[in-house]
Amino acid sequence: MRTEPLPSLPQGFSRRDVIALMADIGRDIGLGPRLTDILTRLIGCTEADAWLDPDKEPIFYGRQESFAQKLGITTRQLRNHEKVLLKHGFIERRTAANGSRHGSTGLGLVLTPIIERFTDLLNIREARNARYARMKTLKATRSVRWATFRDELARLSPDDLSHPDVQSMIEERATWPRTDTLLSMSEAQLLSHIEAATSLCIKLSQWIENHADSSCEPEETFRSFIQEDIQMNDSETCNASDNKRSAGLPAQPDYSAPGPNGPVDCREKELEAEALALQGLFSGRYGLDHAVSLASEEFNYEMQSRDGERSEYAFVEAANSRIAPLGINITAWAAACDRMGRVRAALCVMLLDANRDHPTAPVMNPGGALRGMIKAHNRGKLNLIGSLIGLHRRRGL
Repeated sequence: MRTEPLPSLPQGFSRRDVIALMADIGRDIGLGPRLTDILTRLIGCTEADAWLDPDKEPIFYGRQESFAQKLGITTRQLRNHEKVLLKHGFIERRTAANGSRHGSTGLGLVLTPIIERFTDLLNIREARNARYARMKTLKATRSVRWATFRDELARLSPDDLSHPDVQSMIEERATWPRTDTLLSMSEAQLLSHIEAATSLCIKLSQWIENHADSSCEPEETFRSFIQEDIQMNDSETCNASDNKRSAGLPAQPDYSAPGPNGPVDCREKELEAEALALQGLFSGRYGLDHAVSLASEEFNYEMQSRDGERSEYAFVEAANSRIAPLGINITAWAAACDRMGRVRAALCVMLLDANRDHPTAPVMNPGGALRGMIKAHNRGKLNLIGSLIGLHRRRGL
């Protein structure tokens, strides 16, 4: 019998939490589905307050024959399962000499060892979930590498695609494991694969840069991805000459004007002039570089760690690395890349990251906000230039 004080669950936990925890991590601690089921049933048959009261112990008093019948197995099979649980240290057998169990004498299967190990078991689940999150992030990174390689190939002419060096790189890419097998790899294996994939993408990019005539889209005519959004930036309409008295009529949502037509010094004309000037900062070849200059310190650190890569690809990968810290679900990031393109999706992440410290409307839920931006994009209402201009003003640039 025990002489030291009896342990109890940490505050805020109950027997129900123990059952949920063991059902969740059974496979992680070496228990198969059958053993996990038996253990959770044993826990469920104990007194609920025995897990919280330091003067009690959670004990299963049921007869082996009756419990085996409920489980649909033989008594001998149940006895073997109990031996395995005993070996794993999840139960203690405290029975009479003939194996009988009595509630009045406190004889039965004691589950106190689970309470003693409860914190460690919680840590196992936390570590498992953290590893899974890392693996999901690595999987998303591999998706970025795959798309990067594909986009680089698209820059090549048919003759360059048939070049032996390029064909060799294409053959190497063909050896990459399938996407649906990535999560079954060990973390070390996936990290090694990501490093190899990154090296291959850099190798292809360098090959293209060293063959200036390879690109099907000359850099001189390269159109910034941001430039496409400039036309979506709504200008303010001057109201200096409007009748200020309300006629009690609803606003005209379809009204648009070519530009402010009030006095030269009206506020609306000043704002439009400023907006037109700022739009120039986000167009052309250097638009992306200026957008990055508005990013958060963390985002810029990720960009700096990818110095030497093509700006667009480094930008996407920097955004991908910020997904987990911002609490954005991988599925939301994948949906954004699918609906609006990887670079625009990365710009959305950069804006959300930078606006976490907004003085009046900070981004509290980046994941939800990103899904909202996807919906706005689907409706044709996503104004990235407007967001960039607002961030530019707030940065005081």
